Amino acid sequence: MTLLRSGCYLTHDSLMYTVAFDQMKRRSPEIAALGEGLRPVIEVWAYVQSRPEPGLAILGLGKRDISYDELPVPLKWFRRGSEQPALVPPEHRITRLNDQHAYLEIPANSPLAVGDMVGFGISHPCLTFDKWRVVHLVDNNYTVVESLRTYF
Repeated sequence: MTLLRSGCYLTHDSLMYTVAFDQMKRRSPEIAALGEGLRPVIEVWAYVQSRPEPGLAILGLGKRDISYDELPVPLKWFRRGSEQPALVPPEHRITRLNDQHAYLEIPANSPLAVGDMVGFGISHPCLTFDKWRVVHLVDNNYTVVESLRTYF
């Protein structure tokens, strides 16, 4: 027997399900009493490839890499030599995607530079799982502890 489950069964997301659960918590004290609720566990990381003009960074992340019905949300960034990723300042947002690139709107004082990595939260985990044959499970220090084969 074959059993199919959606990706959100295991992972949830940083957008649609998170917003929906927050709305349910506001409407229902019983749901709010459950505590934190859904936690997104998928991050897709990409390198800053270019800063072609003020207010724009181009990253190596596109429709071939992630779900794109909702634009990804920049969560963390990392520069080689740093000990841990830092939170992306709130004024950073993806404005569009093409097949292989993301267009990140950034403020003038953005710390991002070419070569930095940015970790994104996604929506619709199934559509992201569908893009990857292998996903990596990491610990809290981002050390890969296991690689998992996907079957989509």
